[in-house]
Amino acid sequence: MHQSMPAAKPRANLRKDPRWVEARFDRIAPWYSVVEPLFFVPSITRREALRSLHCASGDRVLSVGCGSGRSLVQLAGAVAPEGIVHGIDLSKRMLQRAHARLKRNHIANVKLEHLNLFDVDPETRYDRIYFEFSLSSFGDPQAAIQKARELLEPEGVLVVLDGRLPPRFRWLTKPAMPAIRWLLENTVLGDPDMDAAWELERSGMPCRVKWFRGKTYFVACSTEP
Repeated sequence: MHQSMPAAKPRANLRKDPRWVEARFDRIAPWYSVVEPLFFVPSITRREALRSLHCASGDRVLSVGCGSGRSLVQLAGAVAPEGIVHGIDLSKRMLQRAHARLKRNHIANVKLEHLNLFDVDPETRYDRIYFEFSLSSFGDPQAAIQKARELLEPEGVLVVLDGRLPPRFRWLTKPAMPAIRWLLENTVLGDPDMDAAWELERSGMPCRVKWFRGKTYFVACSTEP
C-alpha cells in the first residue's frame, strides 16, 4: 500500500505578532523612501483614495498604519481648521519620520500615536477611516476591518488603498513566491498570500472598488449605514 504524504505544515503568519511588524518597520524606516518607489504605485491611486474619503472641515479622521505620513498633510488640510487627523502606527521610527514631515509643513491638527488599531479606545468614533497600504500588513485582516467598522460613525466613510500581486503575471509569480515573500517581509511587509480586495468582499462590507495597473492596485470605498 502506498502511504500518503503528510500534509504540508501551514506557513506561520508572522504579521500576527505586532512586535514582529514593529521591529521590521523600525528596521526599514531609514530607507523606506528609497524602497517604496520600486513598487511603481500610480500616483493616481493616492489621489483617488483621498478624494473618495470626502473629508470636510471638522471631520475626525483615523489613518491606520500612517507610516512616514505621506498622506497626512493632505488629510490635515482637508479637515482644517476644526478637524483632526489621528495617525497611528506600530513603528516608532516611521512615526518619527511622519512627525518630521508634519513639522516641515507646519501642520498642527494631526495627532500621531504609537498604537495598535486593536488598542484604539472602543468608545472613540471617527468620520473617516483610511488604510493606505496597511490592511495587507495585518495578520488578521478580517479583525482589522471589523475593528475599523466599529470605530466608524454612522454614515462614516472607510477607504482602503492597497494592492496584490499582478493577476496576469501569476504564471511568473507563483514559482517565485518564496523570493517574493522574503522581499516583502524585508521591505514593505505586505502579505503576498493575501488578496486585500477579496478580504473586503469576504467581510460583507459593501464597497465600490476601482482598479489600477492591471488590477494590481485598488481603492475601495464603503459608507456605513
